[in-house]
Amino acid sequence: MRLSEDTVVAYLRDRGVLAPKVPATASVLSGGVSGATFLVIADPDRADGAEGADGGTGPTGVRTYVVKQPLPFLAVADEWPARVERAGVEAAALRWYGELTPAHLPRLVDYDPDGFVLTMTAAPPGWTEWRKALLAGVVDVAAGATLGRVLGAWHAATAEPVVGERLAAYGDLTMFVELRGNPYHRTVAARRPDLAAAVLGCLDELLTRPRCLVHGDFSPKNVLVDPAGAAGGLWVLDHEVAHAGNPVFDVAFMLHHLVMKGVHLADLADGLDITARLARCAEAFRTAYAAAGGLAVDEEAVVRHTGALLLARVHGKSPAAYLTGEEAAAVSALGARAVVGGLGGVADLFPRTPVGEDAGRT
Repeated sequence: MRLSEDTVVAYLRDRGVLAPKVPATASVLSGGVSGATFLVIADPDRADGAEGADGGTGPTGVRTYVVKQPLPFLAVADEWPARVERAGVEAAALRWYGELTPAHLPRLVDYDPDGFVLTMTAAPPGWTEWRKALLAGVVDVAAGATLGRVLGAWHAATAEPVVGERLAAYGDLTMFVELRGNPYHRTVAARRPDLAAAVLGCLDELLTRPRCLVHGDFSPKNVLVDPAGAAGGLWVLDHEVAHAGNPVFDVAFMLHHLVMKGVHLADLADGLDITARLARCAEAFRTAYAAAGGLAVDEEAVVRHTGALLLARVHGKSPAAYLTGEEAAAVSALGARAVVGGLGGVADLFPRTPVGEDAGRT
């Protein structure tokens, strides 16, 4: 059964998440391409009977939930199939990560393995997507450091050989290949044969060197932040690509998003100042990650894998929608240099001149 805005409240009552008499409303959460997502707001103070499972708490005791059901095909221009069983992966990852850093992700309330539906607590009112802040030129370096600490803690605590049996449950890489390897690396290799060897070499490292539980979608769009700037106030979302893999992927995934924001914003009047803050944010992220015991500290490998992902966001199945044609060309050229080892380090990924003036990107 595919859930809709009209059926999700009744579904939660059937699952015992909502008590029968508790008033509740549902709305669609937009912006994702991988599934149908709903926000459900329940107010137990307005009805007899107790609430079912605990949700996020809003004003006057209101309970809020996010309900998520994956799509068998992602909503992008190219055909992109993905197994709905990834919902079970996300549920398991939420439980494990929740044991490690409960303050930095939603709590799993319910998982329905028959309908592949997750119900989790919603973020506090007013929290916003970090991607939107970055695209507006608002760069919180402290948020980068917090994310580094969180990711480093995850990688360190889920590493082989300490948790071998538990990690082995994530050893099937089919969904990682469906959601990342095929639409990113292999699509780039087909469309950019001049870079195929380097890009496929990166993929081989990702598929053959499992070391810990890798999030697989560690990006600003999956980070909610407290706009009030409370210290450490953020959540990491969307854990459906979690797998036993190479930790360099998560580090490079966050970095390539910060780099693309730098390219996109470099032509603004204060664009180079913003880009410099993005570079500082990236450094704070990497420093905190290493201090927390993160495993992906080989800068050369991080740069190569960041390059492969930059290429994927231009030539792959999920191009970055906010990049203009000139910006996409700059990202592609930068990725091409990075993936073959043509850059000295992470700092070299960030623009130092406006995109239109950077001859090195043509």
